[in-house]
Amino acid sequence: MGDRIFVTSILIKCLKCQTRIFNCSLHCYKMRTAPSQSTTRCTGDSAMIQAPATRDAPGFETLYALVRENLDPGAGDIPVDRLMQVFRRLSDLYDADVSSPLNMGYFCIDADAASITAMDETNRRGANVAVRGQHPASAAFEQYGADLLLAAFGIDPASGAGHFTACGTEANHTAMIVALTDRLSHRNPRCRAYDPALCRDGAGREEPYEYWRHGSLPLTVRPALYVSPQTHVSIEKNARNLIGTASVRTVPVDGDLRMDVGALADMMAADAASGTFLPFLVIASVGATPSGIVDPLAEIGAVSREHGAWFHVDAPWGAVAAFSDRLRRACLDGLNAADSLIFDPHKTLVPLGAGGCGMFLCRHREAVERAFNVSGGDVKPHEFAYLSLQGSRANSGLRVLTALLQPDALARRIEREAALGDTLRGHLRDAGWEIVNRTPLPVVCTVHPAMRAGAFAAEDAVRHLRAEGVLAWAEALRPDEPEAVRLGIISRRTTEESVRFVVERLSAFAAERV
Repeated sequence: MGDRIFVTSILIKCLKCQTRIFNCSLHCYKMRTAPSQSTTRCTGDSAMIQAPATRDAPGFETLYALVRENLDPGAGDIPVDRLMQVFRRLSDLYDADVSSPLNMGYFCIDADAASITAMDETNRRGANVAVRGQHPASAAFEQYGADLLLAAFGIDPASGAGHFTACGTEANHTAMIVALTDRLSHRNPRCRAYDPALCRDGAGREEPYEYWRHGSLPLTVRPALYVSPQTHVSIEKNARNLIGTASVRTVPVDGDLRMDVGALADMMAADAASGTFLPFLVIASVGATPSGIVDPLAEIGAVSREHGAWFHVDAPWGAVAAFSDRLRRACLDGLNAADSLIFDPHKTLVPLGAGGCGMFLCRHREAVERAFNVSGGDVKPHEFAYLSLQGSRANSGLRVLTALLQPDALARRIEREAALGDTLRGHLRDAGWEIVNRTPLPVVCTVHPAMRAGAFAAEDAVRHLRAEGVLAWAEALRPDEPEAVRLGIISRRTTEESVRFVVERLSAFAAERV
C-alpha cells in the first residue's frame, strides 16, 4: 500500500470536558500527517451532545492530490464502490456539516428524510420536465409546486409565472433579463433614447426597438439599476454579464441598513433628468445575506412605479416568512408592489441536492414569455424550456412539495426558529454583546465592546468558533464600525442548548481578551 496511512480508530470526544463518547472505524488515505481527531461538543451542564459543523482540513491542493492518487483510471478501472468509499470518508472527515445544530453561518438547510426520498425518486427517473410531452407526470408535480409558491407570495398562477432554478444567482439573472426585455422597448414611453438606424431587420428596414432583438447597442443612454450596499453580489455579477457594471447605481442605507427611500427617489430623478441614465430596475432585499435586513418594500415599490422601473425583490432566505402569518406581516408588507422576486427553497425548505433549488417568480407571464419564448408559438405555463434559461430541467418540485404540503408544521418550524433568534439576541445582550442589525428574521450580527477597542476582530472570534465546531461568519456592515460576528438559526436541529453553547464559547473567548 506504499505510504498510505490507515487510521483504524479515531477517538470521538467532547472538546470541552474531554469525555470519551465512542470510537468509530475510519479509513484515511495518503496524507502528510494523520487527520485531526473528530470531535463532538457537549454543552457543559446539559447532557446534550452538539455535533460540530466545522472540521479541520488540509488545503485544497492536498485533498485534490489525494483524490487523484487514489482514483487514477490509468491504473485500471476504478470500481464504483471504491469511488464512493473514498468520497464518503474524505467528506465525512473534512467537509462542513450543514446539518449540524452548530451551523450558524452557511444558509443551506439540513437534509431530512422526506426531501431525500423525493430527490432519490426524481434522480432515479431522470425526468427532464422542460421537454414537451416527455415526462408529463413529473412536469405536473413541478407546476403544482411552482403554483403553490406563486400563491404563497400573492401572485395569481393564472397570470404569473414561476420556475425553479439552480440557485439564487440564476434566478436574479432571470429577473434582470425579464426587466431588460420589458422596460427597454419602444412600448415603454420612457425608453425613447435609441438610434433607429441600429434597429433594422435583415433587409435593412427600420423596426421598433426591442431589447430582446436589438440588445442595448441602439440605446443612447445607459440602463440603470438600483441596489444598496446590502444587495447580494450576484446582482453585480449578472450586470457584468448583461449590461456592464457601470449600470449599477448604489443607493445609501439608513441607520438600520435598509435602502434609503428618499435617496433612491432623488437618485432616480437626477439620473432620468441627466440624459445619461435610463432607470429600468430597482432591487430590494428581504433577509439580506450580510445582515438579514428587510427593505421597505411598499415605499420602494412606489418610487419604482413613479419612475417606470421594474421592481424586483431579492429574498432567497427571507421569503420563507410567507409561510408564517406573524413573519409575513413583519417581512413581506408591500410585496404586492413587486413585479418579481426570487426565493431559494434550498436555504429554508429542502436540502441543496443535485441541481440546486432556487426559484424565480413573476406577476407578469407575458413579460417572461417575451424574454424566453423562442418556440415561434404560444406556450403553456408548464413548458419551462420556453419560459426560462434552462432548456433541460430536473424535477425540483417534488422535494419542495414535501415541505409545502405540511403548512402547519412548516409555520411552527419557522416561528420556532424566529423565537430562537430572539433567544440568541437575548443571551448575547446578557453577556455584554451589542446587536448591530435589526430584523425580525433569525440572523444576528453582534459586536463586543472589546472589539471596538481593538482587542480582537470578528475574524478572530469566527476562527475561534470554528475551532469549537461552530460555523459562523464575519460581516462588514458599516464603514465606521468593526466587522460583526454573524450568527443565524439555519439548521432544523438547532436548539436553545445550541444557542447557549455558542454564546458561552463566544463570551469566554471575549473575556480572555478584555
